[in-house]
Amino acid sequence: MNLTKWVLIAIFFSISTHSHAEVCLSGIPDSVRSTVEQDNWTILQPQDLSGDDLKVWKVNHPGQCPGVAVGNFFPKGDSSFIVALIQRDDQKNLLEKVLLVTLKKDRPATGPVVSPAQVTTPSVVWRLPPRRYAGIDGTKASISRDSFVFEKLVGPASQFYYRGTHLKSFVISK
Repeated sequence: MNLTKWVLIAIFFSISTHSHAEVCLSGIPDSVRSTVEQDNWTILQPQDLSGDDLKVWKVNHPGQCPGVAVGNFFPKGDSSFIVALIQRDDQKNLLEKVLLVTLKKDRPATGPVVSPAQVTTPSVVWRLPPRRYAGIDGTKASISRDSFVFEKLVGPASQFYYRGTHLKSFVISK
């Protein structure tokens, strides 16, 4: 192949990757994205998942973004965002963290949910509606607002919810 064909192929792949990322992040306001994507932290997107994790994600959560859950999570406000962020310094060092983002007077305010930790593969986040839930250890919670799951696709998962302004959680799978 000549150089022109390689350039066209590279452009095609970069456009498809960029548009896929934009579709994934279309549910999050630009102000929220610019607030959380700082200091080399980026929102987790499908292309950040391993091949097997991506297959599981697409089957269980078609059309959703693995790094963003939108709902009414926090008692002080209507809509809020749970954002899973990753930071890579090379392929072997991956950090992840999760933030709660609320809008106060249309300005994003962030709070930590999961502190930064080094991982080999990232965990995903997704929303659950209000209802009664049971953990695998027999823990039960009647949750009156949206909750979210922070999950290693091949591994344990925990469900998080706010009781008042206190974050609580329980294990839903091992």
